[in-house]
Amino acid sequence: MVKLGTFVALGVRGVKSLRIGVLTWVSFMLKWVKQIGIDRGEVVLEISKELLIKDLKEFNSIDKLFLFFTSAQGDAEYCEEAKQCYKELKWNQSSFYDVINSFWITFSYAMHLKYPEEYPIAEAGNVKIYKNHYKKYDSFPEKYFKENSDARNRVTDLCKEYTDMKELAELCHTVANFMPCPQGFNSAKGLLSDVRDYFPLMIDKIQECVDEGLNLKYSNTSEEVDNETIKKWHSFFIENQGKYCLSMYYQVNENRINGITFFKGQSLSYPCPLEKEEVEECLKNMLDKINERADLILNRYNEEHKSNS
Repeated sequence: MVKLGTFVALGVRGVKSLRIGVLTWVSFMLKWVKQIGIDRGEVVLEISKELLIKDLKEFNSIDKLFLFFTSAQGDAEYCEEAKQCYKELKWNQSSFYDVINSFWITFSYAMHLKYPEEYPIAEAGNVKIYKNHYKKYDSFPEKYFKENSDARNRVTDLCKEYTDMKELAELCHTVANFMPCPQGFNSAKGLLSDVRDYFPLMIDKIQECVDEGLNLKYSNTSEEVDNETIKKWHSFFIENQGKYCLSMYYQVNENRINGITFFKGQSLSYPCPLEKEEVEECLKNMLDKINERADLILNRYNEEHKSNS
């Protein structure tokens, strides 16, 4: 068994990023092991905070996130590097994973606040900035990469005003921002109009459905999740809060779960930040929680390995 020390620090506060061409960290390390002739055995990642908040995409902050959105790459939480970390952290019993803190929603509402005429709020409540290829016109990330792009200039100005936006882009696709979850949870969290992909609000939504014995109904569609499934989700988050280091996102009290929201006044009836101060508070709390969770995961991992050594 070969222990590989983490020497590439990406996305860590106050640490300059080291990037190794087009090689991912894991592929580089595996090639290095082979080149120096170490006996072939199981390669085990050494868990560190740098690895837990290492962005699992290559390129640079906002650019790389938008490149990811325009690519055919699958969900980052299912990439090979993430899977190796899950195995080492013993999170690999789950078949389903989710990005805890979404970049897109908070970014969209920040763009609306700065450029309300260009990016109005649609009837459905979402800001009219498009990420995917559902329409015939270019998505926002595609416009961003065009020559002399107004979209790029606007994002650049936005990031000067909201200085934490780039860091959220950097930490969005990191292991410390991924979690195992029940089947179907990921889609519901992203599609519900009163949740808007905010994890603490999804926790509140689950508790609301359990309290009222209701199915979970998607917005603008006939699809729904039955109450028995919701109860299983409820049990999942009670039973696994400690295992997956999620205590900064919700509380568990007497078989009830309660989300710890990202800005003052955030709720199922007011899910998105509509004031500049709310965007700033939301970004800060997201980043603080990602870093706090990275520390908690690392401490738990080190304690388990100390007791097993």
